[in-house]
Amino acid sequence: MIIRTFLESYNLKGKKIVPFCTSGGSGISGSMKGIKASAKGAKVVKGKDLTDLSAKSVKNWAKKKVK
Repeated sequence: MIIRTFLESYNLKGKKIVPFCTSGGSGISGSMKGIKASAKGAKVVKGKDLTDLSAKSVKNWAKKKVK
């Protein structure tokens, strides 16, 4: 809930949101709908579960998403 509260507290119009998780508990797919609903006006791109990725893989993924 803390992420949704953060997203709802700021004007994110025109911003890009790149969701990710680092725990395989519930995965990212179940959170995407709530993130999109809470980040009004933002472009929310497809999220990713980074739990089992190497540091190099995470770095490469992040570089692609920041562009």
